[in-house]
Amino acid sequence: MSEIEKMKRYIDKTNMDITTGSPYQMNINEMFRLSHISAEDATGAIILAFNYGRAKGYRAAKAEARKQTAV
Repeated sequence: MSEIEKMKRYIDKTNMDITTGSPYQMNINEMFRLSHISAEDATGAIILAFNYGRAKGYRAAKAEARKQTAV
């Protein structure tokens, strides 16, 4: 199994709700900008995308926790 397959499997097993339009999801403009900078600095673009996704996930978890507390 390749590393990419392992990564995809990891994501699938996480059982996340990936709904279109979530405020915690990367939008098309952000994807295009990352694609553009990846031509000059592929490693930097990957690191930025990972850290950005991690920050989005952190904020999504905090929002979910606030919802749980409010109930």
